[in-house]
Amino acid sequence: MKARYLLSLLLCVLLSACGFHLRGIIEIPEWLNNVSIISRDGDKDLISKMKTQLEGYKIDVNPDPSKAKYWLIINKSNVHQQIISIGASTTPRQYQLIMTTVFSLQTPTGQVIKTPKQITVTRQLTVNNNRILGSNEEENILLSEMHQDTVIQILNRISHK
Repeated sequence: MKARYLLSLLLCVLLSACGFHLRGIIEIPEWLNNVSIISRDGDKDLISKMKTQLEGYKIDVNPDPSKAKYWLIINKSNVHQQIISIGASTTPRQYQLIMTTVFSLQTPTGQVIKTPKQITVTRQLTVNNNRILGSNEEENILLSEMHQDTVIQILNRISHK
């Protein structure tokens, strides 16, 4: 009994010492408060999810860049499809959706906090020719998940030096 308790305690200490933490838990630095999100290509869904996520971490998102302490700049965000497999009738059966986003963090005076970094998120989409509307809805769901994953990765990279 005592050995089992000590083994459990040792395991907990080792896991906490290595920096292990659950996925999705990000410690956003307090200095990032009062940030403005600037999009160079106008990806409204990504900006909306980023704003919601930052506000969830109690970070003030300022809509006016001239009044913000920091600028989170989304330089580029695009999605393209790549055909993975083709069916017997020579129509595409599977696509790979690839979202590429480039972001940087700087002050209004031009001091670069985070140099431009690129994030790539991929998902596979299987097209069912019998249910085209369902496939379109599935694609929209995947794109929404990809935006959310991109936001989490951006915040993760900002929070680490």
